[in-house]
Amino acid sequence: MSYREQYLKKFTTVEGVLDSLKDGDYIFCGSASCEPLTFFNHFHTLHGKRHNITLHFNQLTSNAPMFDEKYRDLYNIESAFFSKNYKRLNEEGMVSLMPAHLHNTGRDTIFRMKLNGQHMNVALFTVSPMDKHGYFTTGSTAGYYREFIDFADRVIVEVNESSPRTFGDTYLHISEVDMIYESDDHKIAYLPRVQPTETDRLIGKAIAEIVNDGDTLQLGIGGIPSACVSELMHKRDLGIHTEMLNDGFVDLIKAGAVTNRKKNYFPNVIVTAFTQGCKETYDFVDNNPGVLHLSSTFTNSPWVVARNDNFVAINAALMVDLMGQTASDAVGKSQISGVGGQNDMVVGAKESKGGRSVIALHSTRKLKKPDGTTEMISTITPTLPYGTPVTLSRNDNDFVCTEYGMAALRGASLKERAMSLINIAHPDFRDMLLEEAKRWYLI
Repeated sequence: MSYREQYLKKFTTVEGVLDSLKDGDYIFCGSASCEPLTFFNHFHTLHGKRHNITLHFNQLTSNAPMFDEKYRDLYNIESAFFSKNYKRLNEEGMVSLMPAHLHNTGRDTIFRMKLNGQHMNVALFTVSPMDKHGYFTTGSTAGYYREFIDFADRVIVEVNESSPRTFGDTYLHISEVDMIYESDDHKIAYLPRVQPTETDRLIGKAIAEIVNDGDTLQLGIGGIPSACVSELMHKRDLGIHTEMLNDGFVDLIKAGAVTNRKKNYFPNVIVTAFTQGCKETYDFVDNNPGVLHLSSTFTNSPWVVARNDNFVAINAALMVDLMGQTASDAVGKSQISGVGGQNDMVVGAKESKGGRSVIALHSTRKLKKPDGTTEMISTITPTLPYGTPVTLSRNDNDFVCTEYGMAALRGASLKERAMSLINIAHPDFRDMLLEEAKRWYLI
């Protein structure tokens, strides 16, 4: 049977896919450009017909009908990373975080399911169109998809001609697919560009000072990373090994700052677990052999990261206490995002020859009080607020940067750490922090 004949034999409609689902099914869904938007836009039609379906995915879009509270008895969501749209769903009991480092997310999920005798009934994601050799690609994401493709009972794909075709661990053969349907509007999920603030620019300028020509970078997403990009444009021969290739990295590549020539591990190519950003960024990775999308089990292994000499990891955080403990994904009971690959990259950078890592944050943030008013609080705190999970332990933190400068924590005593962090806190809070540091016997 030819590949085209196999395609037609497995071809159905999104309604046919929905009809094949059963009560209690566990479904893994793709993210970023792999997010199956047509499936999500029709999923709510199962309301009253199916119950208690579990969706495992990191949602990017926000306008699918399924996210209305009236459909909450149809499904629940497990996610290793929260988007901003998950806050309400979390508070309504419709989504639960699965804590995991990115390099272990796939393996941890499978371990738990095997332990509990569960099945991953379906792996479902958007793919690029099949080529003449019978291969689709999972677009801009390799992630931990291969592990789930091999583990799932059934593999279902939503074919979208707008999905970028990529190289690496994204290939999926027609023989591995059980059901195929096509996108009804050929849209994929994009992220809008983030414009840095003046505070972001001050932080970006400070971070750029510790990045040297020839370094290999990992960079997060948001205002601070965007500001870093602007300050790195004059650098030369930078390399990229990252969990996420984003708009900022593509800007650096187009400006000539990134060549990947000086990388000692995977030289001359970009290594990433996934790409996420605007349309121009997806266009850049489309059919680009200079970008390898490899499994996050590999890209984010701290031991793999460490094989890159002069590796610099740049990530954002929410709060840092005076010992150097860092909260990056939640504060108190408010879950903001997820750990993602932050620990992976920070630990890898520390083990890299000449490696460094930077945790960046604004010195203050607005806190909404129960009466609806807001107050300005320091993000450099004596201790993390009650119930706040520690993302980075005090043993792993290297540099911490705010708009007031850089604190070097690696190898520093608690007294040195406390004083360094107080010095980069907002001036309005330094006296309070000094008194609290004394009360906690830090100085």
